[in-house]
Amino acid sequence: MLGNDVQGRVRLVFLAFFSLVTLSVIATFWGIQAQTKDAQVINLAGRQRMLTQRMTWLALYQAQSPELEASIRLFEQILSALRDGGIAQYRLGDAVHAVTLPPAPDAELRAALEQAARLWTEFRYHLNAAAENASAAAMKDTAAPDAAAAQDAAALQSASSELLAELDRIVMQYEERADAKIARLQAIQLTSFAAALFLLGWGYWLARRRIFQPLARLGEAAARMAAGELDRPVLQADSSPHTDELSDLYLTFENLRLQVALAQQELEDRVARRTRELAAAFEFSQQIVAQLDRDRLLRSVPENARSLTSARASALCLLLEGSSTLTLVASSGDGGACLNLRQPLHQDPAFQVVGGGETVVAQAGCVKCGFLRAYAPGECAVAPLRAGDAILGGLCVVRPERQAFDEDEKRALTLLSNAAAVAIANARLVESGRRQAAQAAVLAERERLSAELHDNLAQTLSFTIVKVEQIKRLLARGSPGDGELEQMKTALLGAYEQVRAALVGLSDPPFPPGDFTRRLAACIEDARQFGDQCLELQVADPAALDLPRLAQAQALHVVREALANARRHAAAQHVWVNVERAGDQALFRIEDDGCGFDPQAVLGSHHLGLRLMRARAERSGGSLTIESTPGAGTRVLACFPLLDGKPDPE
Repeated sequence: MLGNDVQGRVRLVFLAFFSLVTLSVIATFWGIQAQTKDAQVINLAGRQRMLTQRMTWLALYQAQSPELEASIRLFEQILSALRDGGIAQYRLGDAVHAVTLPPAPDAELRAALEQAARLWTEFRYHLNAAAENASAAAMKDTAAPDAAAAQDAAALQSASSELLAELDRIVMQYEERADAKIARLQAIQLTSFAAALFLLGWGYWLARRRIFQPLARLGEAAARMAAGELDRPVLQADSSPHTDELSDLYLTFENLRLQVALAQQELEDRVARRTRELAAAFEFSQQIVAQLDRDRLLRSVPENARSLTSARASALCLLLEGSSTLTLVASSGDGGACLNLRQPLHQDPAFQVVGGGETVVAQAGCVKCGFLRAYAPGECAVAPLRAGDAILGGLCVVRPERQAFDEDEKRALTLLSNAAAVAIANARLVESGRRQAAQAAVLAERERLSAELHDNLAQTLSFTIVKVEQIKRLLARGSPGDGELEQMKTALLGAYEQVRAALVGLSDPPFPPGDFTRRLAACIEDARQFGDQCLELQVADPAALDLPRLAQAQALHVVREALANARRHAAAQHVWVNVERAGDQALFRIEDDGCGFDPQAVLGSHHLGLRLMRARAERSGGSLTIESTPGAGTRVLACFPLLDGKPDPE
C-alpha cells in the first residue's frame, strides 16, 4: 500500500506522525487519570494516619464519644479498600465522599497493608483497653489513673507509633509508584518528541530529495524550453530521477520538448518558404503600387502574377462602374487573349470570386470563362481584387494540369491581387483627385473674386450711390458739389486698384506690422462718411490687437461688412465696436440699435455678405456668431486667435 513512490512515502510519514500524536495523547490521558487515582489513594492513606492520631486522643480523653466508634469503622473500611479494593468513604467538611479503590497493585504493597492490618489489630486491642480504663475513671470521677490504666495508655502510645510508622511507609510506597508512572509518561513523551523530530527530518529530506530538487530541475528545463533551447534533453545522464511519479513527469516533459522542437523546425521551414514567396509577392506589389499610369499598371499586374506563380498565362478582369459583368482588360502569356472579353457575375468562377470574395482553384475546362477554357486542360486559380470592403474584379492564372496550386501559392496570389486592387484604386483616386483639384481651383478662384468684389468694389459702389444722391440734393438747392465729387473720385480710384489687385491674386495686400490699430480706426472713420450713424470704437485691451497679419486683414473685412450691414439694412442710429481679450482670443463685438432680423431666415445663398463674414473668420482659425432679434438690434461676435508671443505664420 505504501510502495516506493513519493505518494506512498509521504503517506508513511503522515501515518507515523499521526500514530505518534495519538500515542502521546493516549499516554497523557492515562497519566492524568493515574495521577488522579494515585492522589486519591495517597490522600486516603494519609487520612489513615490522621485517624490513628485522632482515635488515640479520643480513647485517652473522650472514650465515651461516639466519634471514636465512627473513626474505628472508617479506619477499618479504608484499610480494607486499600488492601482488597472496594468503596472507601471519607468526610470533607460536612459532606461525605465515596471513592472506588483498586486492590493493592503488587505483592510488596499488599504485604505492607497486611502488616498494617496486624498492627491495627494490636492497636485496637490497646485502644479498647485504654478506652475502658478512661470510661471507668470517668464513672469513678477520679483524676489520677491507676497503675493498670497508665500501663494500657503507654501500650496504646507504643502501638500507635508502630502503626503510624507503617502507614508512613505505605504512603511512601504509593508515592514511589506514582512517581514511577510519571517517569514512564515523561519517557513516552520524550520518545514521541524524538520520533517526531526524526519524522520531521526524514520528511524534509524526502521532500527535498524526491520532490523539491526534481521539480527545480524540471523548472530549469522548462525555462530552457521557454528560452528556445530545445536541443538539450530535459533529463541529464547524471540526474536521473527515482522510479516514481516524477519520473513520469520527466518523460512527459521530454516528449513535450521533442514535439515542440519538431513543430518549431516545421514552422521554421514553412516560415522560410512563405518568406520567399511573400518577398517575391511584396517585390511585385511594390512595382505594381509604384505604377500610377493606369495603362501600364493594368499591363504589369498579370505579368507579375504569371511570374510569381510560374503560370502559363494570366489575366486581369475588372468590374467597370455601372456594369454587372467582368471585363478582361489585360493579359499575359502565350496565345494572347481577346481584350474586352466579358463574363456575367452570376456564373462561376466570377460568382465565387466577386460575390463571395474567395480565392478559387478549379480545372480550366470546368469553368464558364472563355479565357480559362482556352487553356484547358489545366489548373487555374482566381483571386479577388479586394480594396478594403470593395471588390474591383479578379486576377486569374492558369498552368498545366500536373502543377497544382498549394495553399501558400494561393495566399501569395491573394496578396498580390490585393496589392493590385489597392494600386488600381489609387490610380482611380489620382485621376479623380486631378479632376477634383481642377474643379476646386476654379471654385476657389470664383470664391476669391466674389469675396474681393463684395468686400471692396461693392462697398465703393454703395458709397458712390450715396454720394450721387447727395450731389443731386446739393444741385437741386443750387449748392456746389465739388467736395462730394472729389470723394467719389478718390473712392473710384481705390476701387480700380482693388479690382486690379483681385485680378492678379493680391486680394489681401500685406501691411506693415503695428499698422492694425490705425487701419481699424480708418475703417471706422470711412464708415462715418457713408452715413449719419453715431459710431463708437472702444479697445478695452490693446493686447487684443496682437493678431496674425492674416487675422488682422480678415478682422477688418468683418468689421467693415458688419458696419455696412448696419447702415444699409438695420437703419441703426448708434453702432458700437468693442475690442477686448477673451482668454487666448481677441473678441470683436459690433452692436447696433437697428431693426434687427431673424438670423435663421436670412442664411440663404443670396445673403453673400453674412456667408463671407463667417468664411473669413473661420479661414484665420476663428469663429463668428450673429445674435439678432427683430426690433431689438443686432450683435456680431467675431473671435480670432492671438499671437501671444508666438511667431506670425505669415
